[in-house]
Amino acid sequence: MYNRDKTLLYYYSMQQIDFIRNFNIHHTTFTKHLNKATYYLGKYLFLREPVLTAIVKNMSDLDLAIMLLKDRIKFNKNKPLNSLTKPVLLTDLNNSNNTELLPSLGKCVEFFKNKGLPANQKTLVKRINYGEAYNGYMRKFV
Repeated sequence: MYNRDKTLLYYYSMQQIDFIRNFNIHHTTFTKHLNKATYYLGKYLFLREPVLTAIVKNMSDLDLAIMLLKDRIKFNKNKPLNSLTKPVLLTDLNNSNNTELLPSLGKCVEFFKNKGLPANQKTLVKRINYGEAYNGYMRKFV
């Protein structure tokens, strides 16, 4: 388990079960991040091959488990639960300098309804996913 830039090695084991048991990482989550080379909690990278230039960070398993627990709490508190909680950027097609950053899709629906325009979350998600304009605005998830 390395940091993002692979300069620090936090933990090494030949067995996946050690990560699961020692650090309370769900086996599906661990396998997903290992196979896809994505960052666990946005900070840690699991690799099969060693990075020889990495410096070994001498931490006890307990200290590492506590660090991961703190990072897990912080990461889960800040991550969006679904697409409805992602910020939405609206750009007026008639005036590209006129942009609005709304904190969620619900606020986007509210924005359109306050302008007297029909809007619902299902339609907006479809339009955002297909990159289509809606009532003179382009939208995208940030």
